Amino acid sequence: MLGTTVELLWVATLGLGPLREHAFAFVCLMLAEFALCLWAFFRLPISNTPRLISILAFAFLFRLTVLPAPPYQSEDVYRYMWDARVSAMGYDPFRFTPDAPELQALRDSSIYPFLNSKQYLTAYPPLSQVLFRFSYEVFGNSFLAMKAVFSAFEFGVVILAWRLIKALGRPMQPLYLLAWNPFFIFEFSHSGHSDSAMMFFMLLSILLLHHSRKITAMVSYAAATLVKLHPALWFPFYLRRTGWKAALAGIAAGAVLVSIYYTPSSGLRYIRSLSLYYRLFEFNASVHYLLRFIGHEVFQQAWDKFTGPFLAVILILICTLIWRRFPVRSEIDLLHAGFWLMIADLCLSTTVHPWYLSWAALALPILPYGFMIYWTGAVFLSYLAYAYHPVYEPPWVLLVEYLPMYALMAWEIRRKGPILSSWLERRLYEKT
Repeated sequence: MLGTTVELLWVATLGLGPLREHAFAFVCLMLAEFALCLWAFFRLPISNTPRLISILAFAFLFRLTVLPAPPYQSEDVYRYMWDARVSAMGYDPFRFTPDAPELQALRDSSIYPFLNSKQYLTAYPPLSQVLFRFSYEVFGNSFLAMKAVFSAFEFGVVILAWRLIKALGRPMQPLYLLAWNPFFIFEFSHSGHSDSAMMFFMLLSILLLHHSRKITAMVSYAAATLVKLHPALWFPFYLRRTGWKAALAGIAAGAVLVSIYYTPSSGLRYIRSLSLYYRLFEFNASVHYLLRFIGHEVFQQAWDKFTGPFLAVILILICTLIWRRFPVRSEIDLLHAGFWLMIADLCLSTTVHPWYLSWAALALPILPYGFMIYWTGAVFLSYLAYAYHPVYEPPWVLLVEYLPMYALMAWEIRRKGPILSSWLERRLYEKT
């Protein structure tokens, strides 16, 4: 009955049409689905195999339902298609920006007008480019196929999470937080973001490590990093967990792919383009917006372009502290340490698009931190910015999203673990 209700809410979401024109209705539907996900998490124990199969079947149905919808809330899929077309036509996407004169012949009415940041090089690393090109070569100029590729990776994450929970002997209940959470369903089946491939390879790496397959685990980790660069911050922990022999195998696998896609000059242009990201772009930030507010209100200065590089330095310092302080005696330790690296990255970023939360939220089935659970629901409020023309982020949205999140985070840091741990352990004990 509950699964059917959630499915009807997804159908209602499809019926809204362009979501930016119905932002408030869209957010209300997402929050309703999030509330039902939490209700299932707390009230519907995964006590037997038929219940588990039912949960996974509904999870698949939810994703299948939203897959055909146009990606109203993000233009990223258009950039994926553009990069694939550029590559297929023999051009280097790391050399030419979309507005480059050399690409004039590739501009059309179905992709090019929807690209954002036409003056910047692609931000997507080599393995992402391989996946874009795969979809383009096999399925042609199909947005549905491109979305389906990354939706499949995300559902693969659900399956991997189930296998990992079982292998580690953890409570099965947090599987709801991934399988039925509208955050994951919307961002990867509705919007088709490529971060799902990163999530897949990261969890696959953790599972392989659990089975003592260190070399293949490092290759999988390298794949995750070449989909999205942020997991590179995990490398010191992987090195400690696997040793240099396995680490070199991962580095070698990554180096081969990098050498195929980058020349020294295009690599430097790519790095310079990424540096602009921290200085020029901003959306749904927390610490960055706070510093910007202090600069304007207290010092009457515009700190907008200053805070990005400053926060990048702070991030490195915090990561260094985490690298030194966190143990990695097990796969759970590794996931836990990596989770906090990604949290630091998100909290200090100048841009936090909703799907970025997946960098840390992939750990929820194993580490159900309350603040992260809350954040995956509250982040939908950031889409209300698109209800305004031009885009405007209401201060109350940022306060509702971040004040409870940081309060929960502080509480859980103080108690040195998720607030739900004791409850989940009792559920597991009662089951056994």
